[in-house]
Amino acid sequence: MPKPNFPDATELLRQMQAGERTSVEIVAEHLERLEANQPRLNAAIKVFREEALAEARQPRPGPLSGLPVSVKETFGIRGEMVTAGSLRMPPIHHEADCEVVRRLREAGAIVIARSNVPEFAMAGETENLRYGRTNNPLDPSRTCGGSSGGEGTLVASGSSALGVGNDILGSIRIPAAFCGVVGFKPASQAVPKEGIWPQIEGLYMDTWLAVGPITRSVRDARLVYNVIAKRPLPPPRSPRDLRLIIPNPFLMSFKADCIPAALEHAKTVLLMAGMKAEEHAFPHIKQHFLNLQGILAAELFEPLMSQLTTTEGKKLSLIAEAARQLTGRPTIYRGLFQLLAVAPLVRPRRPNRLQQIIETYEAARAQLYEMLGNDGILLLPTLGLLAPPHGQMNRSSLRPGVNGTVTPVTFCNYMNLPAITIPAWSEADRETGLPPGIMLACAPGAEGVLLDAAEVLEREFAA
Repeated sequence: MPKPNFPDATELLRQMQAGERTSVEIVAEHLERLEANQPRLNAAIKVFREEALAEARQPRPGPLSGLPVSVKETFGIRGEMVTAGSLRMPPIHHEADCEVVRRLREAGAIVIARSNVPEFAMAGETENLRYGRTNNPLDPSRTCGGSSGGEGTLVASGSSALGVGNDILGSIRIPAAFCGVVGFKPASQAVPKEGIWPQIEGLYMDTWLAVGPITRSVRDARLVYNVIAKRPLPPPRSPRDLRLIIPNPFLMSFKADCIPAALEHAKTVLLMAGMKAEEHAFPHIKQHFLNLQGILAAELFEPLMSQLTTTEGKKLSLIAEAARQLTGRPTIYRGLFQLLAVAPLVRPRRPNRLQQIIETYEAARAQLYEMLGNDGILLLPTLGLLAPPHGQMNRSSLRPGVNGTVTPVTFCNYMNLPAITIPAWSEADRETGLPPGIMLACAPGAEGVLLDAAEVLEREFAA
């Protein structure tokens, strides 16, 4: 499978600035590609064709001037409603853009589409009863991942120059890795979350949730981050003398030989770039992962059930829904039903258990941040599997217990680590042609050096 060869956003900006192409030409090209791809991929839930072309005739000046971008369905856009892909949840109408969309527009970006999500953005596959299933642009028989799966598909298929999503347990990095593009999850508070569903301020899981870009290159991720983040990054520099943190041991499992091969290749490349290797043990991953499931059940079960009450006031009954699922008459997406059905089984029983788990996480974060400092870069696979056929990701990731294929990607959420996934096209699987994703992570505040190291890997992994 050849690597898709679409210009990245930085190159498109250069073309416009050099007078080689106009915004109208670039926006129209992306719209045509999006509309041609839509029957096969179903990545967009709404396309703003006429509005986008009108904006492109006189694009607003700024660092993203004239670029066609897409936005996850859960992001508030003026005049639009957020459904989170649900038929049951009363739609949320937005009179104004969320802060991230406002910043994109102010920087000159042109929103051409909103992208599909799994219902309630709570699964590793993108499908729902309202808008249907989104397919992987590299192989439509496979999942594009989730929950920002529509964004991953639009960017990877050349239908959007760049996209933005949010990530609570891998929702940016999973689709980026499955679709062969770059996904960057910043620290939880680095990018404003106002006007983006879900609003979970006050819950501990809000410290897992971050907003970030899905792009065709690391330099594009830096470009977008500097527009949407509260504080821009310093200029790029060499990663020489940064510390490369090699986890040993770290509980994870692989379902494709190309993934550990790419990981070893990444280690070699970064050391050759002048980084210094350090091995550190991560012995508590199993318990952290089990605690993750407990927090998820304790903090989100009731809010999700409440939001599944229809506009007519009809509450969701899990027993009745189980019968509907079995007889082919569901009212919620199967992946969301699996999550809600499992929640009572993993919810902490003792009254003070949730607080104990949170204190365990906070202690682990403090130790980890001290170890990483402002110059430590952690090397991990993004996932232990390549994009699987539809249905397989949900079956493995929504069951109770430890799933070693997702332990690396989720670790960066509950430890609140900025993390970026880079497609290793030079290490693509021989049978499927799919690239593995390699992930780098750092302590909050070190995002600049994280992207410096990521650019070195990207150059090496380009096929």
